Amino acid sequence: MPSAWVQHVQSVYRKKKAKNASYTYGQAMKDAKATYKRAAPKAKKKSKRSKKEEEEPEEEEEEEDEKEDKPKKKPRKRKKKSQ
Repeated sequence: MPSAWVQHVQSVYRKKKAKNASYTYGQAMKDAKATYKRAAPKAKKKSKRSKKEEEEPEEEEEEEDEKEDKPKKKPRKRKKKSQ
């Protein structure tokens, strides 16, 4: 099943193609752009993490400060392949 946009373009194309035999689908897309009304964007679902961030923003800031105080770990040295 085509999307609402494709259905709209197809209807514009059929109407204008009946009047003008040299009318192209590309032209229909340009013409349909002016008359197409987009559906309202769907609301994004909030994740559990975002809810926690809203409830306790102060605690997270403290945790970030603690992370900055800790020294960074050194990367492991790779073992050389024995031959």
